[in-house]
Amino acid sequence: MKTTLSIPGMHCASCLLLVKDVSSEFTEIQNVHVDLETKKVFLEHMDDFDLQNWISEIEALGEAYKVQD
Repeated sequence: MKTTLSIPGMHCASCLLLVKDVSSEFTEIQNVHVDLETKKVFLEHMDDFDLQNWISEIEALGEAYKVQD
């Protein structure tokens, strides 16, 4: 499956690395691409991926990481 989400507060390479780092903790995610220009995150994942849990982990990084769909 593929899911595209927006994180408007991302603004730098560190933001990109943090999102990728958190995503790497989810074994159900097969691929993650972060586009800083569009502020979008593209996830390729298995059907049993818990998107709400991923969102909670990303948003726990701080106010700049509010996830929108």
